[in-house]
Amino acid sequence: MVDLTTRTARRRLPTRVRHWTRIARGRALGYRRSGAVGSWWVRVRLGERYVKRSIATADDIAPANSNEVLSYAEAIQRARDWSPDEENNGQLQLTVADAVDRYLDWYKGHRKSFGRVRNLFKVHVLPELGDKHVDALTPIQLRRWHQGVAAKPARLRGGQERPAITEEAQRARRASANHALTALKAALNRAVEDGLCEPGAWTRVKPFQGVDTARARYLETEEIERLLNSCECDFRELVSAALHTGARYGELAALRVGDYMPEAQAVHLPKTKGGQPRHVYLSEEAVAFFDRLTAGRSSSEHLLTKADGSAWGRNHQYRPMLSACEAAEINPPVGFHQLRHSYASLYLMSGGSLVSLARQLGHSTTRMVEKHYAHLADTWRAEEARKHAPRLGREKKTVVRKRRRKGE
Repeated sequence: MVDLTTRTARRRLPTRVRHWTRIARGRALGYRRSGAVGSWWVRVRLGERYVKRSIATADDIAPANSNEVLSYAEAIQRARDWSPDEENNGQLQLTVADAVDRYLDWYKGHRKSFGRVRNLFKVHVLPELGDKHVDALTPIQLRRWHQGVAAKPARLRGGQERPAITEEAQRARRASANHALTALKAALNRAVEDGLCEPGAWTRVKPFQGVDTARARYLETEEIERLLNSCECDFRELVSAALHTGARYGELAALRVGDYMPEAQAVHLPKTKGGQPRHVYLSEEAVAFFDRLTAGRSSSEHLLTKADGSAWGRNHQYRPMLSACEAAEINPPVGFHQLRHSYASLYLMSGGSLVSLARQLGHSTTRMVEKHYAHLADTWRAEEARKHAPRLGREKKTVVRKRRRKGE
């Protein structure tokens, strides 16, 4: 039995309640430390499971006041008096669906991509785990769920499904399962921070390893030529803008004529995924393209429009891209986002640096470009090494290597 009567002993406890002091049959008091201040917890056995709840702040810094801050003796009394039938018991019977709802309420006001995360929970988490009590989750149960998500076929537009037959498709499904697991852990960890539950089984479930490092698919120069020749006129302008800037579809759709800056030879992207506007600097060919596109037009007009003059909207690029890939015999067909990968890949293979590419794409560090494109920078790195590596002046090339004959 662990003695919790002294502050010194409490400071040695980890950040989750691993040790409980029994105070009655089926009832125990625990201490959980978070930062400089700890909290008292009560654990009550109900049938085959335990119910746990934070009951007060410990007197680590502030003196006990018999209300929000309790001493050890006061915490024991509070834990003995607490009943699972109290008014707040609804929080103790916290389900995964309850935790997800609370997390989404928080997420909507603090993060982006709310719709994507909400759909992730709707498709992968809630159908199987939504009605489960958080306290009753087990590592085996969560591992089976995680593996089950990876085994499901990918969902396509129109309700169709695509089984994961190839090695790349299986990798992608495991990556999707990891995203679902990450979202679930985030929701449950938020519940822990709010004092609704204690860290549980989900902390011991690990994601699939080595599945988020897919090599980015990019188009060769000859494929780009075929694709552009296969596009309808209005869509060709959109594709060309993507290949000249590396911008995302949504960033291009939001552009106005006034966002092109001919003096600086750059395009200003006011609406970006990260929320931080940025400038993309252009090549001579790209400057000529945007000069032609903006000539004689009002600065408030949409820069890129469809044939009828309307703006490109959400998912409007999907079908034209698929049709263009089919006509250009690009198999398997690529999505619009692969144009961004193509820009990045060709940028590096032409001698551009990882740092400058990261700035062009809107990344604050080079981590993402190193993850997806560093293998394409080898030619540039080799050239840089030949130019800038230290020269000691002590060695001369005197060895003549014998060329091997064929068959040796």
